[in-house]
Formats: sequence, C-alpha cells, structure tokens
Amino acid sequence: MKKHIRKNIFIYLFSFVCILPFLIMIIYSFKGSNGGFSLSQYGRLLFQTEDFYIGFWNSVIYTFVIIGINIPISLLSAYGFTRFNFRGKETLYWLYIVLMMMPFQATIVPQYLTLKMLNIIYTPSAVILPNIFSTFGAFLMAQYMRGLDKEIFYAGITDGLSEFKLFLKIAAPMCRSVIFALTILLFINYWSMVEQPLIFISDLLDMPLAVTLNKSGVFKRVFYAAGVVFSILPILVYQFTYGDLVKGINLSVVSDNEMNLLGQSSEEEGNKQKRRIKKITVRFLVMMAFLTLATQKITYIMRPTVETVQSKESDLKSDPNDIMSESLGYHDKVIPDICVHRSGSDGYIYAVFEENSGKRRKQAVRVNVSIEATNGVETAISGGVAQEFSIIKWSTKSISDGMFVNIEGK
Repeated sequence: MKKHIRKNIFIYLFSFVCILPFLIMIIYSFKGSNGGFSLSQYGRLLFQTEDFYIGFWNSVIYTFVIIGINIPISLLSAYGFTRFNFRGKETLYWLYIVLMMMPFQATIVPQYLTLKMLNIIYTPSAVILPNIFSTFGAFLMAQYMRGLDKEIFYAGITDGLSEFKLFLKIAAPMCRSVIFALTILLFINYWSMVEQPLIFISDLLDMPLAVTLNKSGVFKRVFYAAGVVFSILPILVYQFTYGDLVKGINLSVVSDNEMNLLGQSSEEEGNKQKRRIKKITVRFLVMMAFLTLATQKITYIMRPTVETVQSKESDLKSDPNDIMSESLGYHDKVIPDICVHRSGSDGYIYAVFEENSGKRRKQAVRVNVSIEATNGVETAISGGVAQEFSIIKWSTKSISDGMFVNIEGK
C-alpha cells in the first residue's frame, strides 16, 4: 500500500513539473500591467498585433505543406522496403537508421550548401525542401507494415490488382493508424521548428510563429497570450488523433477489443469525437482567418503618423534666438528638445528603423540617451543612434517601443 502511494506521488509530482510552465504561461497571460486580472494581452494580441497572424499562417503553411508531402513519400518508401526485394536493400535500410540517429545539427551545414547551390536559400522553399522526406517516418511505417497480414495482399493479387492498386486500396488504408501517429509527431516537430527558419530564411515576414515570437519586439507585452493561442492548434490536433497515435506507435495492428483494454473508446465513439474535434479545429482556423483580416484593418487605422527629424552638428547657444549668447559647447548630435523624453538626468528618444522584411514597415524603437546640454528648445545628446537615422519629433498618437508607424508625407 505504501509503495503504491509512493508511486502515485511520484507520478503526480512528475506530471506537475511537466505542466507547470504551461500553467504559468496561462496565469501570466491574464495579468494586466497593474498585476491584476485582465484580458488586455489577448485584446492587444488578437486585434493589434498583425505580426502574430503573419507568423501563425506561416507556421500553418509550412507545417501542412511539409506533412502533406512527407507522409506519401514515407508511405511509398515503407511499402517498397516491405514488399520488394532488391540489391542493397538491407544496406539502404541501415543507412536510413544511421541518418535517423544522426544529430540534426550535424546536417545543417550540408543542407545550407545544398540549398545555396539550388539557389533557393533564404526563401520559404529552403525550409520545406529538406523536410519533405523523413527517414524516421519511413522506418516507423515500414515496421508497421511488417505486421500486416500478407494473405490480404495475396488475395488482392488473385483478384488482379496491380502493385499500385495494392498500395492504394490495401496497404494505405490499413496503415491509417500509423499515418495519424506520424502526422501528429511531424506536426509537433514542424509546428515549433526554430533552427532551420533562423538559418535558411532572411525575411522576418517569412518566419514561422515559433521564431517570430522570440525575434520580433512587438510581442514584448503580449508574449504569454501569444504562447497560449499558439498552443491551441497542436492541442486540437492531438485530441483528434490520440487514439490512432497510441495504436500507430504500437507498431502492430491492434484490434478494437485490445484498444478498449488500453482504455480507448470504441470506434464509433472515437469517430464521434473526431468529428467534434474536427468542427472545433475548422471553426478555430476560420476565426483566425477572420481575425487576420480584421486586425490588418485595425492596425492600419490605429498606426500613428509621425514627423521625424535628424540630429545635426551644432554650436549650442544658451539663448536659441541670440547667436551672440553664451555657447554651451559644440556637439555632434543636437535635436529638438521635444524629441527627448526625460527620465532624471538621462532620457530616451524614439528612432525610426526600417524593418528588414518585404513590407519595409517603419518601426519606432526606444533608444536611451544621455543629455549633455539644453537651452529649452534644442538639446545635445550622446549615445543613441547615428546621425542618418530619423528621430520622432511628433506623433498623432502615443508611441511605445516596437510600434509600427507611418512617416508623414511618405
């Protein structure tokens, strides 16, 4: 009895440690700037953060395109290994296993050089092409196919089915469980991929959401809410394919009775649950599509228009209206005093940087500066940005760090 209690305590403790980060993310997503309960993060994320939807749909496209090509190729490879005998078959299969065990990082440089030779580096194709074939997927499906009843294939041959029809009408339908299992494993992998997009893509607007969340400054105030929404689709996919995932990973054909013994629902109940989850998933994607269009309009309307100036070299006078007044020194960065937001003896300015992406959007970035001297009209600063960068002088709305802006007259 005591041993049983100790086992349960260990299971509960281990489970709690696993889900604790997700719980913290959910709790903090409902915290406002004052520390109390608030939905402000979700409001700002869903209606004011255009980059979230760009990254979200990039993730959807990358994930579904890769899986849509990967699954048929893996299935055909597995069918070839289990149905045909050819020279070098065992050696090739052994190489599959070696490649499957090889650390992913070891293949990054060869992949980069190959993509560069194909002239598709720094494009979305550079992420899709290396992932359309999975040695693990071929291995998993081949192991599953070895457990299929060969008599069914003999019966198909007797009925005059060609090899392609044997694959299409017998092998593929019987591998449904392992297909679902591989689908969810690939989905988890590619939905959260980071390394390849970071290395193979240069445009931030082509990045998946897993990269955008950490690379773009616009998520600083909505990071936890973005993480929660980002997790919804994988959870729905997992719920949709859970029974088939367990069945497929068993690497054998499991009967419904055996699945019931494993605690799974009957096939009829499972199909009902799948239809329900499918409806929820479709509604979620439709809602995201609607919010994408709405947010594009809202962010365009809400984006402030700013007037900018550039710093100049000047002999700063104590009286700006009298050139004969006392000199406060010659400074290489003098800007209108209205540009400086003071914080004690120092302050900060908002500089405008052009986004390194296809859209070339203008982004306001907060830059800390030191105040050297001021006459109330002009202020000399040090630090900050180079002279060629534009500094915000005036705005139609309040500015925050990372906000996209429109420059007046452009």
